[in-house]
Amino acid sequence: MLNKKECIQLLKQDVTPALGCTEPVCVALCLAHAAKVLDEEIVSIDVDVNIGIFKNGMSAGIPNFDHVGLNYAATLGAFLKNPEKGLKLFEDIDDEIKNKVYKFKNTQVHVDSSQTNLYVKGTIHTQNQTGTCIIQDEHTNVVYLSKNDEIKIDNKKSVNKQSNFISKLHQMNISDIVDLVNTFDTKDIEFLYDGVKMNLELADYAKDHDLALSSSFSSNLVSTLTAAIEARLSGCPLNTMSSSGAGTKGIALILPIHIVARDKQISKEKELKALALGHLLNRYINSYIGKLSPMCTCVMASSTACSAALVYMFGGNKEQIGYAIKNMTGTVTGMICDGGKVGCSLKVTTGTVSALLCAKTALNNAPLKDSDGIVASTPEKCIQNMAYLSKVGMKDVDTTIVEIMEKKKA
Repeated sequence: MLNKKECIQLLKQDVTPALGCTEPVCVALCLAHAAKVLDEEIVSIDVDVNIGIFKNGMSAGIPNFDHVGLNYAATLGAFLKNPEKGLKLFEDIDDEIKNKVYKFKNTQVHVDSSQTNLYVKGTIHTQNQTGTCIIQDEHTNVVYLSKNDEIKIDNKKSVNKQSNFISKLHQMNISDIVDLVNTFDTKDIEFLYDGVKMNLELADYAKDHDLALSSSFSSNLVSTLTAAIEARLSGCPLNTMSSSGAGTKGIALILPIHIVARDKQISKEKELKALALGHLLNRYINSYIGKLSPMCTCVMASSTACSAALVYMFGGNKEQIGYAIKNMTGTVTGMICDGGKVGCSLKVTTGTVSALLCAKTALNNAPLKDSDGIVASTPEKCIQNMAYLSKVGMKDVDTTIVEIMEKKKA
């Protein structure tokens, strides 16, 4: 079970800025690490990824660049050679880098079907050298790095601190997490408000640049949300505050809580605690469903966590927080993930509308019945049912989705 100090540490590790869709960034970061250990001209680039990374990165825009896809992301990372920038490495793209990437024609990206969790292996060959990097489980978690036969990092069997914290969180129940959030001092979680400011700026960018989808919605909440996600997945050159390792999840969680708090004049202390609870529940649900699931975890995890956090923010009790999770389980479970792209804004909007409705019904003590489909008697069992459906019932969905997407390219 997490203690208060560990919980704050996990939030600080989990709620971080990212530039661009996280899967192309992850691939670029892997190749940037591999390139950093080399000092000769690049001859070829080979990349192996799990199917979830492949699917999510196929159609997502890249900031400061006018093409999409993992081939470009990998090549950009190799020529940027700036792994110290982490998830913000695309900030350094300039005309010189673009010209090098456009001219380079020897990058190959393959799906490694043996890898079921987040996995990127990048190998760069020069005339006399080979650099290899592996990122696994988390988008910035480098578990292996080598130059020729010299191994510089080998953490394949070790568990990083963040994974240890997530494991502890995984073993908790919702009530424990709520109790922990209630002990937080405002000053300890003030940093979470950076995400509000950052993601609102992203939404303003989309509105100022006349991106297509958001203009058709009249609601301030919906238009702000869709605008921010459109901007991010179109390749907007602004950072996003992520949650549970993904920028869109951060938008789906942070903005609805803030906009509702602002509209209803909720105190900043209560809003910050609601944000903290939302981020923790987002990670908690993701720890069951998996980071790269056949289901849309931006809706399944982030919107569900958002609904529960909204109930908390309005003074709901633990039972009502559980009702929100039960209602979301029976409402949105099963929405597929067919990759990161502008259309994700519509999916997350659907999730947010459901989150608001499920929060309202929960506060009115109107949960779905335990006998309804995959709804269960406790919120924890509901989340476990979501995960079982995703991992067992939908195990072939990613392969089918990628087949459909590949046919469109042919």
